[in-house]
Amino acid sequence: MASASHYDYLIVGQGLAGSLLAWRLLQQEKRVLVVDDGHATASSMVAAGLINPLAGMRFNHSPFVHEWLAAVEQTYGELAGMAGEPFLQWLDMVRLFRSSEQVRFYERQRARTETADLLGRRLDAEDFPQPVHAPWGGFEQKRTGWVRLPRLLAFMARWLEGKGALRRERLNHDDLVLRDDGIAWKDATARHLVFCDGYRSMHNPWFDWLPFAPDQGEILTLKRNANLPLPDRIINGATWLLPVDEGRFRLGATHYHDRQDNRATEEGKQKLLAGMETLLLHPDALELEKNEAGVRPATADRQPFIGSHPEFQQLHMFNGFGAHGSLTIPWYARRMVEWLSEGKELPKNANIQRYS
Repeated sequence: MASASHYDYLIVGQGLAGSLLAWRLLQQEKRVLVVDDGHATASSMVAAGLINPLAGMRFNHSPFVHEWLAAVEQTYGELAGMAGEPFLQWLDMVRLFRSSEQVRFYERQRARTETADLLGRRLDAEDFPQPVHAPWGGFEQKRTGWVRLPRLLAFMARWLEGKGALRRERLNHDDLVLRDDGIAWKDATARHLVFCDGYRSMHNPWFDWLPFAPDQGEILTLKRNANLPLPDRIINGATWLLPVDEGRFRLGATHYHDRQDNRATEEGKQKLLAGMETLLLHPDALELEKNEAGVRPATADRQPFIGSHPEFQQLHMFNGFGAHGSLTIPWYARRMVEWLSEGKELPKNANIQRYS
């Protein structure tokens, strides 16, 4: 019989990736230990948790988009049932055109059967339904929303602790010992080790060949201070605005590829406030409450890093979800568990063997 300190999987990081992967493995009655440093650098604790299936200026979509959305609904719904509180909030998004060229991109996507259900009606600039500046008009986007990530991660931490599956400690690479039958770390041994520690994996001595492209961003939390019209949908233009709890909004986001210090800056704050002035008809209706920063674990090709080390098969990576983790991690967590437990093939776009 295995000792109490032996596990099937040791998972580094209790952000969204590590939490959902651990949950799926525990559902299969695997012995799991998650090691986390109290979210000291977790971008999940700062992120707005946006669910946006159409990316970028051309409103592109992944071939997996509808599978992602189905996994989002199932996963967050199941967790809400366990917790007795909702985490996923569906809320339509209004996308603002920023040029006449974008109107053509919209019309092209609207004509495609695979994305027609994601794009709603076009909105004219002359009769725009939201109190925002929209000189080119825009359109309604469906199947959008946001996830209450801090609440979800706090629940997952309590749940993992109840299972004896969470240790609040920082894992140093120097303390790891690779063995033929797995790994050893302090008083614990495991058959497998999975790194889910965000951008810090760029300094991982076993995976430093993966082209991480960390992207630090800042987000403002704002509160209403005047009874003036404000949006009741997610607004997505040059900046985005998300209505959250009553009277509060989140505004984002900046992008800095040369910073990984998780520190909010005056420069970032002023840039976002200027974006709010350009976006809203009544920017004076909001005042700043909080400015936060986090580092997104983005990648050079904008695809996740999932799979096993080419030489040390007991080491694995489940990481690199960038700004779209709330949308994509539920589906990829299932694929990762199928790979680990059943040997099923990983999605080729995400498999790290593309770089080995």
